[in-house]
Amino acid sequence: MITILKNEIRRTRFGLMIWCLIAGLTSYLGILEYPMLAPFVTEMENALSAIPKIGQLVFGVYKADLTLPIGFYIVMYYWIGLIVFVHAIYTGASIIMKESRDNTAEFIFTKPYKRSVIVMAKLLAGLFNISVMCVAMVGLSVVGMIQAIGDNSLAGAILVSGAGMFITQLVLMSLGFLCSAIFKTYKSGVFAAVAVLFSSYALMFTVQYFDASSLNFLSPLTYFAVYDTTQTGLNFIYIIIAAFVTAICLVLTERLYREKVMVG
Repeated sequence: MITILKNEIRRTRFGLMIWCLIAGLTSYLGILEYPMLAPFVTEMENALSAIPKIGQLVFGVYKADLTLPIGFYIVMYYWIGLIVFVHAIYTGASIIMKESRDNTAEFIFTKPYKRSVIVMAKLLAGLFNISVMCVAMVGLSVVGMIQAIGDNSLAGAILVSGAGMFITQLVLMSLGFLCSAIFKTYKSGVFAAVAVLFSSYALMFTVQYFDASSLNFLSPLTYFAVYDTTQTGLNFIYIIIAAFVTAICLVLTERLYREKVMVG
């Protein structure tokens, strides 16, 4: 298993570096713009208030108080999530099925390893990838905010929201794994994972539009919404729900891959 894990990390290191640079630098440079935009906050908020609620949700500015640095971070978190969450679910959907795409499935699955061992090694490699992605984003966000406002008073809130982001990444990666196990080809598995992510965003917008927080369990993207986590921290109930969803996805994935025929 260690050999498969090392090979997978080696194969994905360049792509991971690109993803981290895109997400981390976007967050860092975006947050550094706060001091330049602060004098125009009143005009910005007046313009944003004229946008219908659904538009505010889609652009990530709903409930964000731009007069405060944390409000600006909340907006940036939304946009960075578009990168980080796509990476997480794509990692889950592709990390095993790309063996079919690259015509290496026959080689790896005829090695003297149980399929459960292969799946576990791929899972650990995926976990490594999303962990590095999250650390890069959160680390550069903290550094950017400290430079932008001149102190570290918001570091704690950013770290807590980063923990929520990581758990969300884990759930999405697990859903991607399950998609790859259900569908026969790389393309269909990735397409299904993208559809799951799109549906998650649609459900998130719906729940937030109707202010139906009791329905947050419908979408993994609302388990740890950044506005809530920066205000009240992580919700223990949703930690349990996230762990349950992740465990179910991984158990089903392992069982499905036992009998799965790997095709291109």
